[in-house]
Amino acid sequence: MLNDDEIIARYFSRDEAAIAATSEKYGEQCYGVSYNILRIREDAEECVSDSYLRVWNSVPPERPQSLKCYLLKIVRNISLDRLRFLKRKRRARELEISFSELENILPDSIVPAECELSDLAELLNAFFETLEYDARVIMVARYWRLLPILEISSRYGFSQSKVKTSLSRSREKLRKFLEERGFYK
Repeated sequence: MLNDDEIIARYFSRDEAAIAATSEKYGEQCYGVSYNILRIREDAEECVSDSYLRVWNSVPPERPQSLKCYLLKIVRNISLDRLRFLKRKRRARELEISFSELENILPDSIVPAECELSDLAELLNAFFETLEYDARVIMVARYWRLLPILEISSRYGFSQSKVKTSLSRSREKLRKFLEERGFYK
């Protein structure tokens, strides 16, 4: 097995064997760092591969004092970026689910033309004041903060059944509340 100086020299001479030597020497550690962040085998493997490419593209001109530290820092950063991406993706999926739940309550024909958005905001605030505290917390968590039902349940100490029932009842109350105030054509 090559030492770090020999591996770095291969990077400088643009010898592709440097990647194989890096993988042989530090592959398991890189995978361990990435997997501990992501907890998804395929994504961790992809991040490790991406880190080898990044090292290839940055050495030279960089000459790391410690190849291991340099490499593990790159793996960590790539893995954290991937984790942020995955969280955004899950959040977008949660947004789509939340909006689909409201489609039956807020049809396309809602809001007369003469109505201002500020009027609707005032109306929604008035609606929230009619809800009990727990129902209000659950509605805000689901439709404003876009939290999944499981997270609402664990975060606020409600059963999943209570969260689902509360959301269903609150959506129906909202539909009736808006109907009574002429927000449906």
